[in-house]
Amino acid sequence: IPHPGIGGSRRMQVPVPDRQHDVLIEAVQNHTPQVVIVDEIGTELEAKAARTISQRGVQMIATAHGHTLENLLKNPLLNDLVGGVVSVTLGDDEARRRRGQKSVLER
Repeated sequence: IPHPGIGGSRRMQVPVPDRQHDVLIEAVQNHTPQVVIVDEIGTELEAKAARTISQRGVQMIATAHGHTLENLLKNPLLNDLVGGVVSVTLGDDEARRRRGQKSVLER
């Protein structure tokens, strides 16, 4: 019996941890959820599945292990899942104010 706080949710078992990405995609294809909750995204295939799920309009709540948000932003497999980092060109005044280069990485 599900807790009233989670309504009519379904739990999908991941029998083999290395196949979690397949179970994530299967959940979206076969059960048309509004939200998918997953314990940890840590592999390239899991990150790819998460991107696919988000592109299908399904919200996702997930953990991704790192000591800080900066650790995740520096992880090329996971950084776009937490907002990503892009290269931007600063104007002359802003570059002088920051005492740095005109091209910087920003979140």
